[in-house]
Amino acid sequence: MDTPLFLFQPLLWSVGFAIGTIMLKRAIESGLGPLRIAFLNNMLVAVLFLPGLLSVPKTLTWSMLEWPLICSLIYALGQLCFFLAMRLGDVTVLAPAMGIKVVFVALFTAVMVGAVAMPWTMWMAALLATLAVFLLSISQWHDRKRLAQTAFLAVMSAGLYGLNDVMLQIHGSVLGAIPFSAVMFSAVAVESLVMIPFFRGSFRSVPPVAMRWGLAGAVICGAQSGGMAYTIAQHGAATAVNIVYSTRGLWSVILVWAASSWFGVREGSVGNAVMGRRLVGGLLLLCAVGLVLASK
Repeated sequence: MDTPLFLFQPLLWSVGFAIGTIMLKRAIESGLGPLRIAFLNNMLVAVLFLPGLLSVPKTLTWSMLEWPLICSLIYALGQLCFFLAMRLGDVTVLAPAMGIKVVFVALFTAVMVGAVAMPWTMWMAALLATLAVFLLSISQWHDRKRLAQTAFLAVMSAGLYGLNDVMLQIHGSVLGAIPFSAVMFSAVAVESLVMIPFFRGSFRSVPPVAMRWGLAGAVICGAQSGGMAYTIAQHGAATAVNIVYSTRGLWSVILVWAASSWFGVREGSVGNAVMGRRLVGGLLLLCAVGLVLASK
C-alpha cells in the first residue's frame, strides 16, 4: 500500500519540533522563563493563522465555535504541562517521552470514534511506552526525582495533545481546516493573556541572547504546532499522523548528542552512557509506535 503523501508533513513537523524545542531549552537556560516562552509561541501561532480568520463564515453559530474553543483550552493546558516539563528536565527526556502521545491518540480514537475492542498489539504498545518513559525518567539516578517529574508532565502533555488531535479529527470539518485552526489558535492567544501576571519580570529584562533563541524557537515550534493542527483537521488520520510525528524523540536525542555545543545546551554533557539509555528509551517508544501501526 502506497504511503499517503500528506504523511510527509508530520515528518517535517517532527524535525521542526526537535530543532525548536532545543532552541527554547537554550532560551530557558539563558534567562527566558517558560511562561513567557509559551506566551511568545501562542502569539506567533495566532499571527501565522490570522489570515485564516478571513475564511471564517460571516454567519457563525455557537455550534461552529464550540469545538474550536474547547480544543483551544485542551491545547493550552497541554502546552502548559509541556513548558513546565521543559523547565524541569532535559529535551532528551522530554521529547522521547512525548512519543507516548500516539498511544493516547489510538486509545482516544478507539473510545471517541466508536472502534471495537482494542487489539492485543495496542495494549502491548501501551506497556512498551510505559517502560520507555520509566527508562527515560531514571537515566540519571542522582536526580531521578526531577526526571520523573519531567516524564510525568510530558505524559500529561502528551495525553492532552492526543485528546486535542482526536477532537480535531472529529470536529475539524465544522468550519474547515484553516478556519477551525485560525479560531482555535486565536482563542489560545487570548487565553494566554492570563499568563502575564505570573511572568518573572518583563520581556525587557530578558537577556538579548535568551530573547534571540526564544524568538527563533517559538517561530519554529509555533509553525510546527500549527502545521500539525492543520494536517489533522484537513486529512484526519490522527493516529497515522502521530505515528510519523513521534520520530521527534529520536531527532531530539540525535541533535543534542551531535550538536549540543552549537546549540549551547548543557544536557549534551551528561555523558554517552546516559544519552545511550535515553536513545534506548526513544527506540522502545518507536517499537510501541510500530505495534500501533501493526494494529491498524
